[in-house]
Amino acid sequence: MTSSELARPLPDFHGFGYKIAQIENNTHCNYKCWFCPNAYDTPAPKECMSLDLFKKILSEIRSVYQPWELNDISFATYNEPNLDDTFTEKLQLMTNAGFKYEHISNGSMITTELTDFLLDNPQNIRQFRLNIPTLNEKKWKDMTGSSLAVMYRMFYQLHYLFERAAYLNFPITVIVNGDGGEDHKQEFMKVYQKFQHTKNINFSMTGLIDRAGTLEGAECETQKIPTGAIDWGDQPLRCNAGYFENLYFGVKGNVFYCCHDYHQDYSCGNINDTPLAELLKSDSYYQQKQKFMHDFCRKCEQARPLQTVNK
Repeated sequence: MTSSELARPLPDFHGFGYKIAQIENNTHCNYKCWFCPNAYDTPAPKECMSLDLFKKILSEIRSVYQPWELNDISFATYNEPNLDDTFTEKLQLMTNAGFKYEHISNGSMITTELTDFLLDNPQNIRQFRLNIPTLNEKKWKDMTGSSLAVMYRMFYQLHYLFERAAYLNFPITVIVNGDGGEDHKQEFMKVYQKFQHTKNINFSMTGLIDRAGTLEGAECETQKIPTGAIDWGDQPLRCNAGYFENLYFGVKGNVFYCCHDYHQDYSCGNINDTPLAELLKSDSYYQQKQKFMHDFCRKCEQARPLQTVNK
């Protein structure tokens, strides 16, 4: 590295490091949700991150950031994390290294064994979120591209998960994704009414975005992705959603900038080739970030002019 790169501070947000490290533990999802690029784009080859690479990433993160700076790990990219054959091993490695886990899942791969593994040590889980877009059988197939057999099996397994979570006083958030319209509101209320008397279940009616134009025009039978990117001209931009405050690792170790970058086209390098501290201080990191903000962020409705980032 050059002397100027060595002297450059690590990326820092509000006096801390990154909020969360998002690691692509695998590339496969068993759903084709209408609001996800997996339903429209060429799917990525099915791969799982090796345990050696995963351990290396954890070690690199901890060598750069202290626990109070970055301590949360999420596997959520455009995948179903539980399809990873080494999922529990990776969770154990995270626990051993002192990290907390944010579990985000479509719920389809929840089993009694996985529930027991996760909730035997609930103190290691920062958040537990499940996406349930509808309870209607016809809409289920339309919205998820999955079968009713998967739906029935999931709800059967969720009964045990919710029962154990209630006993442990452990909170779970059920997310109902949608376009914010009337159909979305109705689906949310049906999910809420079904589980409202289950102890420690929280609910989130979550709106959708077109992911920087990746999902422009996407729709299902009853809902449609809203589009709302604003032309800010050549003004310097920042992310109103705070996605730059997260750290992203691809399944092969590339470091990229945003969860909306489905193809991970904008990367500053690979953790296999360069230590994380060097990557985050490198000219490549800053140059690629500027290019990303100019080329990619301008298509995203979360972009705001630098001086109005919170508006």
